[in-house]
Amino acid sequence: MQRLTSWLAASLVLGFVAAAAAADKTHENHFATIQVDGKKIGQVHYTLTYDEQGEIEALKTNASYSVLGFEVYHFSQDLTERWQTGELQSMDGHTNDDGDKYQASVERKPDEYAGLLNGKGLTLPHDAFPNSVWHYQITEQSLLFNLTDLRLMNVQVSKREESVKVGGKSFDAERFDFTGDWQASLWFDQDQQLLKLEYKVDGRDVVVTLDQS
Repeated sequence: MQRLTSWLAASLVLGFVAAAAAADKTHENHFATIQVDGKKIGQVHYTLTYDEQGEIEALKTNASYSVLGFEVYHFSQDLTERWQTGELQSMDGHTNDDGDKYQASVERKPDEYAGLLNGKGLTLPHDAFPNSVWHYQITEQSLLFNLTDLRLMNVQVSKREESVKVGGKSFDAERFDFTGDWQASLWFDQDQQLLKLEYKVDGRDVVVTLDQS
């Protein structure tokens, strides 16, 4: 079965723009449900931390799921991203992709990102953005890197207005379709908060929706 990590490396990724945060908030906890072919298979829990100016300081993501079908498929991931003035400063993550384990880290240097994947060093350009789907800035990028294996991905993004139903409620939203090395559709509300993520893997429909309280 093809790896179900394209969005989740979306370290699963993945924060919102600073404007989405109220000035008096320092922490926000969110949960999202993962479905495959209409069946719930797991959940994502992510926590946003803001500085005094309301800008994102940190994004911590924990995700896990299992797919029951012709085989049993397990995925788990823990990621911590640290941000400053809209730029990723560092990232540390551990992923278990059905037995394939990835220990990845990234640190911003003056001219590039210094990365480490399973003990092996590599570099990434500053204009590469993590495929952290929770972060609205992803919609403005043409070069992403996968938070699981640090692979670079060239993408094209198209946008249109579209209402979306989440938790039985309908929301006015912006829809962004990513094509190229990473293919997915993301819906953000008027506060630039992710409402829904959708993509296909090996003929399966994978949908992630923000849980509504």
